[in-house]
Amino acid sequence: LVAQVAEAAIADRPEWVIQVCRQRAEAIMDAGKANHYHEAVEWLRKVISACQAAGRVGEWKAYQEELLNLHRKKYKLVPMIKALP
Repeated sequence: LVAQVAEAAIADRPEWVIQVCRQRAEAIMDAGKANHYHEAVEWLRKVISACQAAGRVGEWKAYQEELLNLHRKKYKLVPMIKALP
């Protein structure tokens, strides 16, 4: 349900979408739930869309680099993050 609300709110409430989706993605990544990394990536895709809607693409790129540095030892996750635009 949260994913549907976030998707609908991207244009009108990008700040909220960024905050909520980052929290959801980080919870999965920080817990090292490798079988759920694809879900984290879907949350990150919403973050990207919200950053684009808010004109904050640079913020996404900085966050992407931060994630890559933080999770550099998670070999299943790193390529998934790198593949994001």
